[in-house]
Amino acid sequence: MNNFDESEYPWHQSSWNKIANALSENHLPHALLITGNEGTGKKDFSEQLAQLLLCTSVIKNKACGDCPSCKTYLSNANPDFLRIGLLEDKQQISVDQIRQLSKFISYTRSYAAYRVILLNPTERMNKNAANSLLKSLEEPASNTIIILVATSLSDVIPTIKSRCQLLSLPTPNNNEAISWLKSRSIINPEELLEIAQGQPLTALNVSDDTIKSRLEFAKDISDVCTNKKSLTEIAKKWEKYEKYTILNWQISWVENHVRHISLSNPSPIKNENSSNIFNMLESKIKPIKIWDLHQKLIHQKQYAHTSVNPLLFIENMLLLWLQASNNGNQRYN
Repeated sequence: MNNFDESEYPWHQSSWNKIANALSENHLPHALLITGNEGTGKKDFSEQLAQLLLCTSVIKNKACGDCPSCKTYLSNANPDFLRIGLLEDKQQISVDQIRQLSKFISYTRSYAAYRVILLNPTERMNKNAANSLLKSLEEPASNTIIILVATSLSDVIPTIKSRCQLLSLPTPNNNEAISWLKSRSIINPEELLEIAQGQPLTALNVSDDTIKSRLEFAKDISDVCTNKKSLTEIAKKWEKYEKYTILNWQISWVENHVRHISLSNPSPIKNENSSNIFNMLESKIKPIKIWDLHQKLIHQKQYAHTSVNPLLFIENMLLLWLQASNNGNQRYN
């Protein structure tokens, strides 16, 4: 999307209006921290906001798309705009990248009233990078707006959060997300949305291979819990798969199961390929261990985007399931 379209992500409309009003009244902060769940459109929101700030011919709170500033932005050549993100094959944003920001701030503006910096994902800066950014936040440059984007607000250091104005983008509820997917002619939106953990944009890109892999991994966990396969064997099988994705699958299964058993009259679980895939696993897990398993899986998120050894990461996750299983007191191999 080039300009904000309320029909594209309707759940963002109120947030966009808030920002547009602040801009029209010249009340925008020098640093804005945008947060929201993954797969709900916050990247597009922040990109559209950057273009709006750079546009020299704003039309009804939207970037015109035709002025020289918009055209150069859309071609990734706007001299008043700097985008900072993860470099290829890197897990963290480095201090050298943030030093580029400091240098950029000293430049003379070419088109727009603002220089705009977009940093995403904020929580993936290393310690030195975060400390370097603090200097720019503490001594803001005139006519410069820094847009920071984060999925995990808890992983953003407090000193950065305290120097930014926070904008929390809402997540559509289940019915809104399903309706949005149906409007795009998506087949089986309920199943895809569950696989995507309620993230409608992620659901658009769920492939048949992902569905198959997800079910295969659940079966492998089940085999580990029943000692049909060794923990090490399964860990080696999955060590090259994206760590964060595999972790989110497991958290989703546990959370869906907890929601299911909390209903006063839960319906029978029938389809292991959909939101009830945990049915395959629940008989292997001690009921009193479900919440403990959930909390420990959540704890693993802090390691998912680090350079931790992938094999060790997968082994640790599988060990959590084994410890929560009926065979939890047995040694693994």
